[in-house]
Amino acid sequence: MGVAVVGIGYFGSLHAQAYARLPECELIAVVDPDPATAPLAEWLGVPRLDHVDELPDSVQTVSVATPVGTHYKLTKRLLQRGLDVLLEKPIAETPRQAKELCRLAARHRRVLQIGHIERFNPAFALGPSLLPRARTIDMVRTTQRPPRGDWLNVVMDLMIHDLDLILFGVTSHVVRFHATGGSLGMTAIDSACVELHFGNGCVARLTSHWGATVAINDRRMFAELDTGETWAMDFLRREAYRTRSAASYTQDLPMPPLGIPADTLSLQLASFVRASQQRATPHVTPEHGYAALDLARKIQERILGQAS
Repeated sequence: MGVAVVGIGYFGSLHAQAYARLPECELIAVVDPDPATAPLAEWLGVPRLDHVDELPDSVQTVSVATPVGTHYKLTKRLLQRGLDVLLEKPIAETPRQAKELCRLAARHRRVLQIGHIERFNPAFALGPSLLPRARTIDMVRTTQRPPRGDWLNVVMDLMIHDLDLILFGVTSHVVRFHATGGSLGMTAIDSACVELHFGNGCVARLTSHWGATVAINDRRMFAELDTGETWAMDFLRREAYRTRSAASYTQDLPMPPLGIPADTLSLQLASFVRASQQRATPHVTPEHGYAALDLARKIQERILGQAS
């Protein structure tokens, strides 16, 4: 399949390189008006285009890795042209825009997959079978990197990954939530703690922080099941293991190797290409993207409302 990448920043350049390695597709072009992206295009052996309207007919699928403020208009244009789109998260700036993209994808019968990449992390392979049985979920996501300089705060950039994982896995509705957070001067929200209460009784506690004050990079989820056992999913080490706890000891039982050596981005893109080839429902649907964005916006508003 002919593929192209729109937006050649950090993530877009990774998309382009990953597509170039995938045997089931051919990278046709990259789209970015910045001349500084020309060396990457030259290295990959493809033309650099200034605008999506210049994409040739040989392109059937597109990754959009542009700033969030451009997601809606760009993706709308691509869907109306009849292209399948992998759209980096969050799906849009507002839930209203996200709903419209859901409708457009259905109307034009296009595959629209949202780039919640952690769904494809081998650590989460057991998540869909474990989380529906979870009584409590604890998720920590911290990074020493600072924000990337656009409008995204820690809820919209980091925590939204975990909101997607938990909403997808628990398969119940959120009945109420508590949220606290604050700014360290980098964005409006640089640290956030959220407690979600689901209709099935599950309680999920999420913590996200970034910047120089973070001691270590950490991306782990702990799920205590209705059987009393606890499973840990380590998204940095890409593995899951069961933990048995008693008064005097804790025993970790690592999972057998999952046999998935590929990087998580390549797994995500390969899944998208298969959905496009087979005209199948993508693993991360636009409705999933809408649900994660809608909850993230409500959490953001709650935190900002407390600060005002």
